[in-house]
Amino acid sequence: MNWYQEWRALSARIQGLLDAGSFFYSAAEHSSSDNLSVRKKILLTNAEKIFSSLTKYLKEYESTFPEGAFESLKRFLEQPDIINFNFRPDQGQIRGHVQFALTSLAAFQSEFSYIIADTQALALRITERAFAHLQRSIIADDEIKKKWLSAFDEGEPKCEKLGALHLLLHGVWAFKAYAEKGRTDLILNEPLSDTSIIEKSSTALVLTEWKVVRQNNKLEATIREAYEQTKIYTAGVLSGIELANYRYLVMVSKKSMKMPADFMEGTIIYRHINVPVDPDTPSKEAKNS
Repeated sequence: MNWYQEWRALSARIQGLLDAGSFFYSAAEHSSSDNLSVRKKILLTNAEKIFSSLTKYLKEYESTFPEGAFESLKRFLEQPDIINFNFRPDQGQIRGHVQFALTSLAAFQSEFSYIIADTQALALRITERAFAHLQRSIIADDEIKKKWLSAFDEGEPKCEKLGALHLLLHGVWAFKAYAEKGRTDLILNEPLSDTSIIEKSSTALVLTEWKVVRQNNKLEATIREAYEQTKIYTAGVLSGIELANYRYLVMVSKKSMKMPADFMEGTIIYRHINVPVDPDTPSKEAKNS
């Protein structure tokens, strides 16, 4: 289990406790009695277990959390009121303690879920930046351009490796699909069986399919081929860093090619990216168009 899967389980426990608290107070609306000590034996006892689990969770996944998520959990657990909280209060203090424990957990659950949801937006921005940087690096750096011209001549495997290496500089781990639940490392060309290094080193895990296009009239068919190869992938999201709703169809060409509009299928957006290895300047392209 990774930090993202663990959080889903913890979040479900928190929500279950909140639902139990809501049910208890709804059922006790017309009576202030708690003859069976439900608040103390069930609500506070389970709240204590969840706080303990959150502390263990922080220690276990400290090195793999997204930065914002780590800071949120650490800040929550280090509050003096949380550290010094008494889960076994006197009878007259039980109501206030239950309210504090459950409200604290509800507020934290909301904040943490929001932060990790935002990691998807961050992953998208970083991925888009990485591709823009690659395209501009080929224009600005003669050495990089030479490498890509050579890769273009060698074919797709070399382009995949070079492209994946560039994306990794931005914290984007690119992979390709080889089966419904299979990920292949583009650099090593081996199955991605151990994903711990990805969780520790990357901000985003992105499904890509790199194709070399040597003729303009082959572009549509090549994009279709790339689409068919990516759509078989149905694996679950890895640790919250996998860009689950985007797939990149990367067309490597000699000169710039006009890409068709991106399209959406179900919840998946297919992005078309062109990486020209010997591009003209935008002004020259405009004259030739």
